[in-house]
Formats: sequence, structure tokens, C-alpha cells
Amino acid sequence: MRVRRDIEGLTVGDRDAAESGPWHPILDAYARGVEVMKAVDAAGPPTPQSWMWAANTHGIDQFTPRRAAWAQCTHASLFFLPWHRAYLAWFEQHIRDASGDDDWALPYWDYSAPGSTRRLPVEFAVERRTVDGVLVDNPLFSPARSTQAIPAASADIVEALAQPSYVLEREAGFGGTLPDQSFGTVEDRPHNYVHMAIGGVMRSPSTAGRDPVFWLHHANIDRLWEVWLSLEGSVRLTDAPDTPPELQSAWDSAAFWFGDEQRPETYAMAAVEDLASDRMDYGYESIVLADVLADAVADRRAEIIAATGGGFGVDEASKWQPVAATFDLASGEEREIPFEGGALGLDEAPPTRLLLELAGATAHDPHSAYDVEIRSTPDAAPHVVRGFSTFGLAGTPDEEVRNYLVDASSVLPDLLDEGWAGGALTVRLLPAEAWATGDGGEGGGDAADARAISVAQVTVYVQAP
Repeated sequence: MRVRRDIEGLTVGDRDAAESGPWHPILDAYARGVEVMKAVDAAGPPTPQSWMWAANTHGIDQFTPRRAAWAQCTHASLFFLPWHRAYLAWFEQHIRDASGDDDWALPYWDYSAPGSTRRLPVEFAVERRTVDGVLVDNPLFSPARSTQAIPAASADIVEALAQPSYVLEREAGFGGTLPDQSFGTVEDRPHNYVHMAIGGVMRSPSTAGRDPVFWLHHANIDRLWEVWLSLEGSVRLTDAPDTPPELQSAWDSAAFWFGDEQRPETYAMAAVEDLASDRMDYGYESIVLADVLADAVADRRAEIIAATGGGFGVDEASKWQPVAATFDLASGEEREIPFEGGALGLDEAPPTRLLLELAGATAHDPHSAYDVEIRSTPDAAPHVVRGFSTFGLAGTPDEEVRNYLVDASSVLPDLLDEGWAGGALTVRLLPAEAWATGDGGEGGGDAADARAISVAQVTVYVQAP
């Protein structure tokens, strides 16, 4: 079985050394494989063995003609994790073929590890490298990436790993939601946030596969799936009590295909879920969390289980009740959401959790991430909860929309202390603090700056004991 290794143990760690000296054989083979695949593109239209074919399989921009094998990426879907796992395995074989290294396996970039600089490994940051004593272009370099470290909050994995269930109804499970149209916790963060922090072509699904670091990022997301599975109490979609038969059947029968449309490489779900299968045949150098992360995940998981009444299955978890809605919310704009009937009767059964569903989001040149400001009355103090990354909105077609779930339960006690009786909430979308201050590599700017993002409908949900 091949082993995917942490790039922290492979990088030379110094720009001068990366430009002038030898690289670890794994990164050298990767660079040689990418170079060969790019050379196929230089000789003519993309073929199943070329770099652009691999990138286009994930997504295409508006200038690229569509074909059946391209633009397959599954985002905001229950199949986000297994599709990308099969995609990486297919790509991995192409690098082995192109580099001539049959034992090669993708390294992963563990930007969430305690002590990590969260900076791009130098082998991806230098424009040129030395091969056989000659300075040549570095095929792993991609222009327009951010030179800043990934913000710590963007690389955080505690919330994702703490989620006990792969899928839940209405709210995000580790791998997705029901209905199947919103991001799972691991896809939301770190996946989406890291894409936007790296910048360049990584900011859009339509172009992300063109960056060689894309594959290391997704190898780490795939590793986090294995980390989550290793944690006590994690419940797979197919193991959850009362999973609807049609959902289980759709999962078990799923298959993913890549390459030549006439002779595709196909990956069945059973093989994809089993890393020891012939189709996968790899493992990770480590899926063990550092103690500080393991403790944080365990504590947060206990909080989630307590808040949800211990429900793990799709039908076991507490149900969300829609209680208010409004339309057409734009960033920086303030909207009051009046509750149906005027009040919830909070004295009788105050809610224990609060959720905002932001449906039909569209954007043009948005900020990299937005937070949600909530107030119990228009003149009350603001309470800010983490919102969403715009990966999947930035650079995608105008008709493409996204839906986001924002858990606002953390500010519910403050709202109740202020005397909120369920009559209305005032909400506003704002550029997330890390990005608005320039910490995310985007530059500064007024936090109230609205850059062409709007939400078609905001719905408020509550859970009672």
C-alpha cells in the first residue's frame, strides 16, 4: 500500500534551497509529472493524459467548451468527499505514469497542525528550480497566489471533526446536509476557506484544478475524512439509524468516472470507501490528532451531543422549526425579520438553538468570506457569528447560486438576556473580520463595504428542548 505523506516532512523549507538544490524525491516526481502533463497540452488540445484535462474534469471557465468528462465536481453535496477521493486516485495514477515513479503517492498539506506556519511550501512558491544543474521554470508554481499565511480561523478543523454525524436534516453534518444542497462542515471549513485564502485560480471551482497545490489541499481534506472516521462516535451515513432507504441506496450504488468518455476509468463507492481496495491502495502517514486538537474536538463534540439531545441519525436529531423569513438581503444592508405571529412565546418554551438559512446567494466580485451580524432590536448591540466563504460563488457563472446554513446558537443566550421575545431579529451580512482587516491576503477595506453579494431569502429556524 502506498503512503501519502505530510509535506512538512518533505519540504526543504528554504527558498534558496528550493531554487538551487535538490528536492525530496516525492516532490521532484510530482514536478516532473506535472511538467509532462503540461507538455501534452502544449502540443495540442487537452487529452485524458494532459494537465488541462485533469483540471477541466473538476471545473471549466466560461471560455472552455463543455464536454461530458469535464465540470464534474460535486460541491454542496453528500458526494463531495467520495467524488474527490476517486478524482484524486485517478489523478495520482496519471502522475505515476508521467513521472515513471510507480510507487508515488500524493503528499498532503496539514495546514491545521499545531505549530504549522500555514504558509505554502517553498517548492510551490519559487518560480524556478534547478534540474541537472540548469535553472528551469517550476511547474508547481502558480501566479496570483497569496503570499500570506492562511488565517488560523480559516484552517480550523475542530468544528468539522466534532460533528458526530455524516449527514443531518436541515443543519450541516460532517459530510453534508439534507436537503442535499448545502455545505457539510468539513467542506465549509477548512475546505472553502483555505481555497479562498490561497487565492489565484484556487478561488473558483471552475479553475482550482489548474493549481498544483489544489491536489495537496484535497489530499488533506480526504485525510480529514479518515481522521473523522477514526474518532469514537462518528456515524457514517450508511450506519445512521433510520437513514431513508432511498438515500442509502443512492450512496451505495454511486460510481464515479474520469478520463476518456469512450473508455472511462470507473470507481464504485464500495472501493472508494475502502482505502485498502485495489482502486485506492493508499494510506496516510498519520490520522492521529495532536493532543490539543483531540481534546478540543472531544469537548466540542460533547457540547454538540448535549445541544442536540444525543440524536445521531437523520430521523433522531431534534427538528428545526421555521419561524420567520425575509427576502433580498445584500451585504452591508440591514433587514429586520419579523416572526410569524409576532412572537414565539419564549416564556413557555425558549429555544435552545438558532439557525439562519441563506438561500439563493449570488455574487460578483465578492469578499472572500462573510459573517452575519444579528441584533435583537435595530438599536441593540450587534452579535457576530461566523458566516460562510464565497468559494463556489467567486468566478462562477452568474446563474449559479449557493445556499448557506449559519448556526447562530452561540449568540442566542445574549439575545434572550437582552429581552428578545421572538418578535423580530435584525440581520446584516458583513465581510468577515479576518478578510476585512487584510489578514487573509485581500487587503484592507471598510467592513461595511458591500461587494455585489445578495441572498434571495433568509429563513430563521429554532429548536426547542
